[in-house]
Amino acid sequence: MYIKSHYIDHIIQQKMPLFLEIEQSSDKGIALYGAGFVGNWAIKYLNSIGVHISYFFDGDPSKHGKLIHGIPIVSPDDNILSTFSPVLISARHAVKKVEETIKSKNNNCISLSFDGFYVIKNYEKLKLIRDNYFNDEKSIDTYNAILYSMLTSTLDSCLDVMEKDMYFSLPQFSGTFEETFVDAGAFGGDTVERFIWENLGTFRHIYAFEPGERQFEALKYRMNRLSKEWAFDNSSYTLIKGGLSSKSGSMNFSFLNDFPLRHGLVLEGSEDINAHVSSSEVYSLDEYLNGKPVSFIKADVEGMEMDLLRGAKMTIQNNKPKLSICVYHYPSDLIDIIEFIKSIVPEYKFSIRQHAPIFGDFVLYCY
Repeated sequence: MYIKSHYIDHIIQQKMPLFLEIEQSSDKGIALYGAGFVGNWAIKYLNSIGVHISYFFDGDPSKHGKLIHGIPIVSPDDNILSTFSPVLISARHAVKKVEETIKSKNNNCISLSFDGFYVIKNYEKLKLIRDNYFNDEKSIDTYNAILYSMLTSTLDSCLDVMEKDMYFSLPQFSGTFEETFVDAGAFGGDTVERFIWENLGTFRHIYAFEPGERQFEALKYRMNRLSKEWAFDNSSYTLIKGGLSSKSGSMNFSFLNDFPLRHGLVLEGSEDINAHVSSSEVYSLDEYLNGKPVSFIKADVEGMEMDLLRGAKMTIQNNKPKLSICVYHYPSDLIDIIEFIKSIVPEYKFSIRQHAPIFGDFVLYCY
């Protein structure tokens, strides 16, 4: 069943008293539960709106006793949780389980998912984008499904709107045969291979950017294989070991040895206490291309999407390429990325699609 806009309004009203109670406690201090990717970003967002954070709770023993931005990480078994309130849950893929843990330790604790808090706090902006930027019903239904999932920490709404063919879901994004394709966050070349299949091995050029050492080696191996299978020349693609950002230079790069999906550039001011950190070259797409045309940009860069877009502003304005941009890493992506792209190319049409049976992998399509 698709979630309609009036039902989102209804849920907002239902949760508003809880939201206000948490917001009124913000000057005394709140806690975050989940010292990971979203929790790290939540610190900066909450500080920007005047919310003081006293503690992180996290179930991972390896994190206990450490600090993120000076905030101590404590075990949920610590006596602090038994008396502390309120708590925002930033472990976005385990909200229900965390709620049970909190209730078992402190039945009087007020809690809400951080995603839900963000939606309620910014609902007027989110509603404006939903009602004014999307023209197709599927996009409106998908946007509502995402908001519903953030508010309720359930997945059914996302499953109802899910489509396959990530990055190529709309008819405008395949079968053109004249593309110059930029893959930002190429990983091991899975999206490049999909692009080649979608266009039957016929294209102008591919630029694939990937900063991870292991992933870049896999990308080279795959492209060598694909060039033989599809009989295109090696000169028709360029592989770049590096990331894309707002300006060229170098950035910290974090990775986990035992989890190859978890790697990416580190935004300034971020801390990943469990990751190994090295350095990676980064490029502004404007500077790298230096006026060369592109017709299609795909980006899944682990939260660096806004920085990438700032560094590709002139390329996008001059070429108006099709864009497939991931907007699921931070709650603010559903506002900031869409507004930024609209500001530089007002004539773009926007669609959004959900592509996985999880909370994530939703993609903004601009064309």
